[in-house]
Amino acid sequence: MSIKKTIILSLILRFLIAPFFYHPDIKSQHFHFQYLSRGVLNIYQFIADNKLSLPYRDTFNYLPLTYFSLGAYHALTKPLFPQNLSLWLNDWSVTQNNYDSFPFFMLILKLPYLVFDIGVALLLLKLYGQKIFVVWLFNPLSIYLIYILGNFDIIPVFFTLFSWYLLKRNLPQFSYISLGVATAFKLYPLLFLPFFLFLKPKHFFKNILFFSLPLIFTVLPFVASQPFFLSLTNSGLSQKIIETRILNLPLFPITYLFIFLWYLRHRQIEESILLIFLSFIVLVDFHAQWLLWFLPFIMPVIAKSTYKTIVFTLLSCLCVLLVIITNDSYLFWGHLTPVNPSFVSLRSPYQLLRYRFFIDPLIMENYIKIILAVLSLSFLLKSNAKN
Repeated sequence: MSIKKTIILSLILRFLIAPFFYHPDIKSQHFHFQYLSRGVLNIYQFIADNKLSLPYRDTFNYLPLTYFSLGAYHALTKPLFPQNLSLWLNDWSVTQNNYDSFPFFMLILKLPYLVFDIGVALLLLKLYGQKIFVVWLFNPLSIYLIYILGNFDIIPVFFTLFSWYLLKRNLPQFSYISLGVATAFKLYPLLFLPFFLFLKPKHFFKNILFFSLPLIFTVLPFVASQPFFLSLTNSGLSQKIIETRILNLPLFPITYLFIFLWYLRHRQIEESILLIFLSFIVLVDFHAQWLLWFLPFIMPVIAKSTYKTIVFTLLSCLCVLLVIITNDSYLFWGHLTPVNPSFVSLRSPYQLLRYRFFIDPLIMENYIKIILAVLSLSFLLKSNAKN
């Protein structure tokens, strides 16, 4: 099948999925994004000043570039939406799911994800060839993370992969600017930064400067805002990567250091990111969408053998199972709320385990983590049998 036909088929698949699946994260984000079109520039201070009068009172826990870019998209596409979009975004009552335009909301709000998703596919085509291109477009995991969970992580994923593409094309300045843009959306690309810097350590400090420019320009206007710093320090990633400890030592940062030392010897970025991913899913209490960060880099390694593909598929299924048994009514039947609001009222897997089968989901999570650890270890042993 030609590349053009492959993209068209993948677009049809995405247009069939995107409108009919929902998680409240996308609503909470656009609840905040709507204020840019109302002239609010410092969303952090605005929430702190008006929290008691807002229908949704959670803080905005993302970086300024996210607010300004997706807020601008929200403002530009406002004419495309029915007039009840604003009603829906500000309705957090028991009627919040009873809107006939729900599928249309989902489709338009997810359109930016579609653009960057296809962009990632085209970058993978350039970097690794048509096989990985097709795998990305039709693998269930990325489709689930992007269009069912519906989070914007695909945007920094695109800029991170674009950075890698530019680095391989020997354009380091533009590469680090792209990685800086990714980090200005979400801080997770800091995990990748040392590996990029030491691949070609020439002009080390100059490259750090280029990387820092997007962060400086987007964060500098908010440095005097206390609510902004409180939001930044409450980042889920910064807290979760140090939670798992032995003898009060955080295991993931220590493992990350050993992986980096291994990388300095072998200079293999994709393999190193795979090692980080395996450590991440075992040692970090991750949010589901965070899995997307690693996928474009590890797919070329996974696709090298049938054994790796099978083990990775098992790992992915276990990760999704961890998500499904989370105490969140929208992470299973609730995803189908745009089809019928009553779906969110059905018993979730978490509730079935606890109240029907009298199994503690937290204990089950621990067992799944143990299986993930065993599979990850066997994966590493098999992969490095010759090394």
